[in-house]
Amino acid sequence: MPPLSNISYSQEETITAIRSYYEFLTTLYLPNSAIIEPPPDGWPNITHSRMEPMGKNHRVIELLRHLPYIEEPKDDTDRKQAAPYTYMADYQDSSLDYYLRSGKGNDLKIITEGAAAYENTSAHVVGLTIGGRDSPFYLLDTKLGVVHWAECPRGPRQHPWREPVTDDVESFAPLEEVEWRSEAPAWAIKDFFEVLKEEFRALRFVPLDEQTVLDVYTIPSSQTEGLVPLLQNIFREHGWPDSRVFRREACLEAVRKALEENYPEYAS
Repeated sequence: MPPLSNISYSQEETITAIRSYYEFLTTLYLPNSAIIEPPPDGWPNITHSRMEPMGKNHRVIELLRHLPYIEEPKDDTDRKQAAPYTYMADYQDSSLDYYLRSGKGNDLKIITEGAAAYENTSAHVVGLTIGGRDSPFYLLDTKLGVVHWAECPRGPRQHPWREPVTDDVESFAPLEEVEWRSEAPAWAIKDFFEVLKEEFRALRFVPLDEQTVLDVYTIPSSQTEGLVPLLQNIFREHGWPDSRVFRREACLEAVRKALEENYPEYAS
């Protein structure tokens, strides 16, 4: 259980952790083509002037300039989840320009940091995800070197694969940030993405196809009863979690056929 005194922020290590996570997802379900890499000098359209409405500091903007992203598609039906109900924010995408050009930085913060936190996040904190009220939010603190997981499900909250930080992170933050930080467990940045990977390895998170991820924590409806165990069995039959023998394409095809036969409303 690492204390904050043993944790520090590194832009290079953060980029490596996020890239490693995306590459991990491509071994399981995510198409390689969904990942886009920045030019050597960073994304040219992520500038300090463009990002000014969000009120983020130099460290955050430089991180966003050099991150790989899961590309935001032109068609919303092609959006790809990086965890259950979770879409990673693509800050280089032009669709965000509406908020930035209109000076609606707070609106953008709501959908990347969450309505419960956006008014009380420091300039050194940035949301890595984008979504609605019920979406999980990953809030990365470039000062403390941690990621807070808002709406963290009970499994990783109660039995995490990597220990969260031992200190009360909120005691190191401004008073106005105490509420949202206290409700969202925090991990060192590298550990956070390893926790996500382990949820997939254990098939607590399980892909439905190349776009959608389900989990074991959501109570199934009458239409989805038995769906997650079915998917888990198919992935295990195709070698998961041993990435050396896992047959990705055959597995996803077997999932597609099983959905057609048993859950046609979820078949693509």
